[in-house]
Amino acid sequence: MAKAATTTVKKTKAPTTSKEAKTTVKKVTATTVPEKKVKATVAAKTTLTPAEKIRAAIFGAFETFQKLNEPAYEEIQSKLGFVIGSYDYDKNPVGLYEFGEIALPILKKIKEENAKKVTQKVITDLEKALKA
Repeated sequence: MAKAATTTVKKTKAPTTSKEAKTTVKKVTATTVPEKKVKATVAAKTTLTPAEKIRAAIFGAFETFQKLNEPAYEEIQSKLGFVIGSYDYDKNPVGLYEFGEIALPILKKIKEENAKKVTQKVITDLEKALKA
């Protein structure tokens, strides 16, 4: 039989006066990271590779087709969903570019027929990603 694991708990004394409580708060706040440094780190991490840009654009197109919810666009919607999943699995963006080229004219046609159904941002993001 295996022995039961034992854990030790270190008991700490709670601050009895407000002065002691303030010093513990000061110690905690003194170790925080400056806001400018956090923003710089986040900005550095937000640069996307071309493959990540095309994935984001394809995902935007996928969501647009999903919102339209029309049977005529079910096939392209399912293909876009498939290539997004495929890219997430193997990081090969070939399918994203292939179906991005197919989805772009369809989105432009929908936009011409009814400007409110497709945002211009989805189209421009997809165009930029395909050029990169």
